[in-house]
Amino acid sequence: MVKELLSEYIRSRMEKLNYGTDYYIDFRHIVLQPGQHKDIESYNEFYVLAEPVENVNIKSDFGMFDLSFDRIDELQYVHQGFISIHNYAPTLSHVQFVQVIPILKSKQ
Repeated sequence: MVKELLSEYIRSRMEKLNYGTDYYIDFRHIVLQPGQHKDIESYNEFYVLAEPVENVNIKSDFGMFDLSFDRIDELQYVHQGFISIHNYAPTLSHVQFVQVIPILKSKQ
């Protein structure tokens, strides 16, 4: 996702989900060793990939992002639910996400 659009996308998405400005954002920079696999459980928030990354496969309940996979017609930058990240590069890989965490309000 183009970094310049990230803030506007998140704001618009949270507004459509009726959270308005009731959310936090956090920058997550994940460093993966060669061949490393990492799972993230993200059921009450979502992760937005800040920029494309080579040699990494990201799968979630929302879809998949993998620049080398030629049998997919759309790559997903937004991930939620069970997120699986795999570095299949022979070197370190850096995956940068913006984590969006809604503020859940109790009913009164």
